Amino acid sequence: MLNLDKFKKKEEEKHREGKTSLREKESSEKLTQVDFKSPGAFHIEPEYRELIRKQTEDEARNFEASIIEEGVREPILYWTHTLRDETGNARLVHTVVDGHHRCEAAIKLGLQYIPCKELKFNSHNDVRIWMLKNQLGRRNIGDAEKITIALQLTEFLGVEAKERKKKQVESFNNKTNTQAEKVQNEVLQEPKSEDELELEEFKQTLQLDTNGRINRAEEAAKIAGVSTKNVTKMKKIIEKGGEEIVKSVISGDTSIHKAWSDIRTLEKTEKDKSKGKSKPKKVNLTPKIIQSLVHNKELIDGIARVGFAFRNPNLEFNSIELNQVEANHINDFAIRFIEDKSEVKQAKNIDVVQFIKSAKEDIFPLIVGYQIVSTIDDLAYADTLETYTSFCHKFYIIVKDKLVDEAIQKVEKDQLKMGVVSVSETQEVKVVHESHYVELALENEYHMFREGLLHSTTQL
Repeated sequence: MLNLDKFKKKEEEKHREGKTSLREKESSEKLTQVDFKSPGAFHIEPEYRELIRKQTEDEARNFEASIIEEGVREPILYWTHTLRDETGNARLVHTVVDGHHRCEAAIKLGLQYIPCKELKFNSHNDVRIWMLKNQLGRRNIGDAEKITIALQLTEFLGVEAKERKKKQVESFNNKTNTQAEKVQNEVLQEPKSEDELELEEFKQTLQLDTNGRINRAEEAAKIAGVSTKNVTKMKKIIEKGGEEIVKSVISGDTSIHKAWSDIRTLEKTEKDKSKGKSKPKKVNLTPKIIQSLVHNKELIDGIARVGFAFRNPNLEFNSIELNQVEANHINDFAIRFIEDKSEVKQAKNIDVVQFIKSAKEDIFPLIVGYQIVSTIDDLAYADTLETYTSFCHKFYIIVKDKLVDEAIQKVEKDQLKMGVVSVSETQEVKVVHESHYVELALENEYHMFREGLLHSTTQL
C-alpha cells in the first residue's frame, strides 16, 4: 500500500542529498498539482489499450517491482466522459488515456490511491489522435515504430480531415450566422486547456486536397520525421509482411529496406508463377447476382459459428466445430406487420434472408438479414434499416468493395446493430465488419420463422 506522507518525505530526502534527476524533479513537482484516486476508479477502454505498446513479461515484473519500491511516480492521465453500454444505459467514467500499465499494476498490487490528472477532449477521435501523438514522444523509438504509429495516426486524422471539410461547407452555406453571433459563441465557450490547444494546433497542420482528403504517406512522413519513401516501404511491410516480420523490423533486427526488398522479391516470384492462369472475370454486379453470392458456404458457416457461440456462451469459441450447417436462402423477403389476423402496416422488404441451422435438431434457426446498399447517398440512410434488425438475430449491409471504409465508419459512428459484407467485381464475398447478435423477442422470432415457411417450399 502506498503511503502518501512517507512517499513525499522520501522525495524530500532525495532532493536534499542531490540524488534526484531533472526528470524525477519535474515528476515530483507534478505530483503536487494532481489529484489522487483509487486505481479501481478508472475505466480501461480496450480500443485505447490496443493503441499502446504491450509490455513483455519481464518488463511487467520489473515495472511492478519499481512501483512497490517507489510508488506510482507519473500521474495517470484520464478523460471524463459519458459511456453507453449496448442497452443504451449511460454512466460517467474516467477513461485512462496515458498510464494503462501503471493503472493495471496498481490494481494488481492493491494500491489504495494513485496520482492522476484530468485532460479535456471533444471526441473519441481526439483521444485516439492525442494518444498516438503521445506515443511518438517516447524515448528510444526507432524509425520503423515511428512510421507504424504515424500511419495509425493518419487513419484518425483522415476522419478529422473529413469533419473539417464538412464544417467548412456548412459554414459557407450558413448565411444567417452573423459576426456578432460568432463572437457571442466564442465568449460562451470554456477556455481551452494547454493540451486542447496543442492538439488543435497539431490538427491544423494537416494539408487537405480540394476534396478534403489527406495524403497519408506524406502526412505520416511529416509526423514521423522520415522520408515518404520509407513510409511507403513500411506500409507495404505492414500490409504484406505478416506479424513476425513487422515485429522484426520494429525491433531493429531487420532493416525497413531489407524487409521491403524480400516482400517485393516474393511478390515477383508469385506473379511469375501465376502467369498464364486465367484472371477472375469481372461481372456487372446486379442485385440478383449479389443476392446469389451471399448464399456462400464459407460465409454462412462463419456466421453460424458466431451465432452458435452467442447461444452457447460457456463454450470456447475456437473449439466450436459445426458440421451440420444448413441454410434456407430467401430473396426479397417481406416483413409483414400483423395484429388480430390482419395486416396493420405496410410490408417492408429485406433483399435477402437466410434461415441458418447449426444443428438439425434446432427448433428456431438463426435469422440473418442482408440489405444491398449501392451508393454513398443510400449509405447515409442506413440507420433507417434499424426496423429490420429487430426481426433478425444478425443483420448486414452489403456494399461493393469501394464503399467498405465509408460503410464501416457509418456503422461505428451511429452505433448501428449491423455488420458490413463486401462484394468485389470478381465475385468475392466476405464479412469485413461483424454485426451484433440480437436476442429476438419470441413473437418476432416466431413471426419470421412462420413467414419463412410461407415463402419457401423447402422445409428446414
